[in-house]
Amino acid sequence: MISCSSDDNDNNSSSNKKVEGLCPDSHHPHVIDMGKAGKWACCNVGASAPWEYGGYYAWGETEEKDYYDLSTYIHFDGSSYTCHNIGSDISGTKYDVAHVKWGGNWCMPSKEKFQLLINNCTYEWITLNGISGELFRSSNGNAIFLPAAGYRFEHLYEVGENGGYWSSTQTDSYNAYYLDFISSDTFIGYDSRDGGSSVRPVTE
Repeated sequence: MISCSSDDNDNNSSSNKKVEGLCPDSHHPHVIDMGKAGKWACCNVGASAPWEYGGYYAWGETEEKDYYDLSTYIHFDGSSYTCHNIGSDISGTKYDVAHVKWGGNWCMPSKEKFQLLINNCTYEWITLNGISGELFRSSNGNAIFLPAAGYRFEHLYEVGENGGYWSSTQTDSYNAYYLDFISSDTFIGYDSRDGGSSVRPVTE
């Protein structure tokens, strides 16, 4: 089975460890077939390895910036808690940072894609190359690592403690769904669209 190696001195889940089934080589990104959970990229948009945080993007924006709130959100319409309607699902559109940056069939995962990942994989909190995050493993033996990159509003928060990954699916005019995890819990939640979060692409 293929592996991506880090420091192998300790094999428990809170330490650096060798992760079988992660990537075939160092030429990222790879398409990782996660069986019933679909085909996922091995790393985040803006990253060059699975353990790198990559970029932080507001929902529907395709560039990073220094400050994240409604005043800098290009889709804010000036009203209280409402934003421009750019579609209930932006996957594959000009608002999809994964599709814009990577091209081809790469796109942001929908809420349903994240649910398939949770339902069809095991997951555990590990440290890979000194970076904490969640390892999802399919029944076919393949795996993806999502680093706990934190999130950005006025500042960068909870790096190494929290992983928040945008889906392409809008909740309402102000919020969108995302995958959220900490060391003790993994779930699908939602947050205001103006915050900066990680994006992990999927493909067909």
